[in-house]
Amino acid sequence: MITIDGSEYTEEDLSETGKLLANRIFSQRERLIQLKIELQELEHLIMFHAQQIKAEMAGEPEASDTEVSED
Repeated sequence: MITIDGSEYTEEDLSETGKLLANRIFSQRERLIQLKIELQELEHLIMFHAQQIKAEMAGEPEASDTEVSED
């Protein structure tokens, strides 16, 4: 089943082309979720490495929360 603009469609409602497009939508949604997770992971890695640089520059063994910006 797929919902588009509030209307629900079952597999029986869809043509063969509709079924293919619905499957493509499902695949794209899965990929979007994977990319969001990857984005979060990359943001955490960037923050971790920035904290490591900050700690190294301050002579500290470990850094706390740090914001990073590209200049």
